[in-house]
Amino acid sequence: MKKILLLVAVIVMTALDVQAQSLAGRKYYNANIIASLMDEAMENMEQKLDSAKHAALVKAEQKKGRQLTAAEKAEVEEKAKEAQQMMIAVRKGMSTAITVEFTTEKNATMKVKMKVSDDVLKAAGIPWLKRKAMKAALAVAPSTMNATYEVKGNLVILNDDGELDTLRLSADRKQLHGTFDKKTPFTLTLTK
Repeated sequence: MKKILLLVAVIVMTALDVQAQSLAGRKYYNANIIASLMDEAMENMEQKLDSAKHAALVKAEQKKGRQLTAAEKAEVEEKAKEAQQMMIAVRKGMSTAITVEFTTEKNATMKVKMKVSDDVLKAAGIPWLKRKAMKAALAVAPSTMNATYEVKGNLVILNDDGELDTLRLSADRKQLHGTFDKKTPFTLTLTK
């Protein structure tokens, strides 16, 4: 009798563990995985911009052999302001959205939507032909990938025709962490 109860307990625990590992029906999403990287880059650029502005003022004063007039200082300030506006435009004009939906116990769909504003590319000085080539490359890039997956503890291993990608589940299973293009960390949040 004890062996039967022990066997039933093991079966129930195994079933609960398998059920706890199931991600079927869950959907994780992030509207812009590069937003935090762009914000960090903007902070660094603003610091560099401030020091570059100061250096430009000092260099202009040394070149002229006198202190700059208010109009000359305003010109340097205007150029710095234009650079800052371009950084803001770049931040707003680029995004990469990722959705991972676990459709069944073994299958998942990953969607990646990259967007780059033509105005941003133009403002960055990228020639027309290169802008068109970039847009064409984004248009033909696969945006949806189907994969199988398995859950091992807090790791979710996606297999897309032999190409493995490992994601980490948070302890509360409400976030999914991964790395995009080998160097861009991202976090997806449970939406469904």
